[in-house]
Amino acid sequence: MFTLFKKVEKNPTLTIREANVRDAKGIVKLLDSVGKEKIYMVSENLGWSEEEEKQLIKRLDRGKDLILVADYGGNIVGCLTLFRYYGGRSPKVQHVGEIGISIDAKYRNVGIGSKLFEYTIDWARKRNYKKLCLSVFSSNTKAIHLYKKYGFEEEGRRRKQFKIGNEYVDEILMGLFL
Repeated sequence: MFTLFKKVEKNPTLTIREANVRDAKGIVKLLDSVGKEKIYMVSENLGWSEEEEKQLIKRLDRGKDLILVADYGGNIVGCLTLFRYYGGRSPKVQHVGEIGISIDAKYRNVGIGSKLFEYTIDWARKRNYKKLCLSVFSSNTKAIHLYKKYGFEEEGRRRKQFKIGNEYVDEILMGLFL
């Protein structure tokens, strides 16, 4: 568990921790909010209920999969998932984890993404992952900068894979060997 800000009187503390079922409502709210921005996620509507998120958290194989939250005074302001590639259904990909990350617009660019990545990379190394991967829109330059900061490299690019507004953007595939 990481704490980014110290608690000062009535000011809330930001804590990076593994998700529990009580976080389901906040996670769904966060993902819906980021989706509605229409520029960071493929789907603008999560289509996922609080109950479905609770069930996902309950069923999570905590030795191999991870859901992290950035909790700011009881509000979920960030979330990072790390799941075995293709659900770990094949022994061919047991060593690969796929990352997804969302941060509330009001809490971006203050170090939350860095703390989520530091925790996740350490967690993955301890569980013998050999590679982490993710994809990102080419228009999301701040996220790309964060990923490169932690050693992710571009492995591929799907040109004009998505249309955001009136502009086509590439999907960049990135990987990190641990």
